[in-house]
Amino acid sequence: MLEDYIFHTILLFISLILIKFRTEIANFFKIMDYPSNARKIHLKPVPPIGGLVIFIYISASFINSNYESLLSIKQLLIWLFLMSYFFIVGFVDDRKHLNAKIKTFFLIVILFIILPIDKELTINTLIFQDLKYIIVLNQGSLFFTIFCIFFIYNALNFADGANGVALGLCVYWITSIIIITKLDNPVYITILIALFLAILSNIRNQIFAGNSGVNFLSILFSLIFIKLFNNGYILFDQIILLVFLPSIDLVRIVIERLFDNKSPLEADQNHFQHLLMKVFSDKLVFIPYLALAIIPNLLNIYFIKSHFALATSISIYFVILFFLKKKNV
Repeated sequence: MLEDYIFHTILLFISLILIKFRTEIANFFKIMDYPSNARKIHLKPVPPIGGLVIFIYISASFINSNYESLLSIKQLLIWLFLMSYFFIVGFVDDRKHLNAKIKTFFLIVILFIILPIDKELTINTLIFQDLKYIIVLNQGSLFFTIFCIFFIYNALNFADGANGVALGLCVYWITSIIIITKLDNPVYITILIALFLAILSNIRNQIFAGNSGVNFLSILFSLIFIKLFNNGYILFDQIILLVFLPSIDLVRIVIERLFDNKSPLEADQNHFQHLLMKVFSDKLVFIPYLALAIIPNLLNIYFIKSHFALATSISIYFVILFFLKKKNV
């Protein structure tokens, strides 16, 4: 429809304006990302306004599109509230550098308040693609759902830190969702367009997604996964395979930090993408990272069942990790 083309043209124009005046916007809001600690590897200040670009584009598209094919009005309001809340917490974090415990408290509390409002926002059973067993969660459904959301939130945050990695993962996720579900939903195409706009500027080191962007994307994809799972479009082990690489890296890093008597939230350069940077150019590191991220899903689709694909992917991950750490000694 002509109205849709005009609407998306306006959104595209706004996004390009935001990227064009990225430095002025970052300075105005005092969110410029300076290379000031061990976790930040960039050499010059970079505006973390990628979150603002994708938040405006995707949120406006949710409101404008034929969302009824995906959400009821009640669900739309809940989604917009949660996406806005996560984005704002991340935006404040970009400016004030919030304590990790404070961020965790505010995010988990709001999830406990909002998720029970709509029963379709909680995971009540675990249904698998290649296993006959169905796990009924009963009273533990809300706690398990919040755990999954918070896990994706942390996994995506841990994957951030190298240009193109976190945003590239999200491109991979939404593309896989479109292929797996075969749903012709304009919202998914909008998400893909917004992500491409951000990632093209990100890999050129013009903008970062920022905490606002990663927060927003983590809750967005959590809600999409939950919605599609509860409606039978995607199964639990398929989701596990999609988020495999950032998830296993999160678990590995937390365990290593605990064994070293460090805080699980302590910043370092032991993440998988940081290790890859010792071998590949920091401008190209997102390519091998995403290639490895895709392997579990490819194995499952073309060769073996999901649990064998998961076991094979774990083996591949630790073999590559062993050689990367050996090379970096």
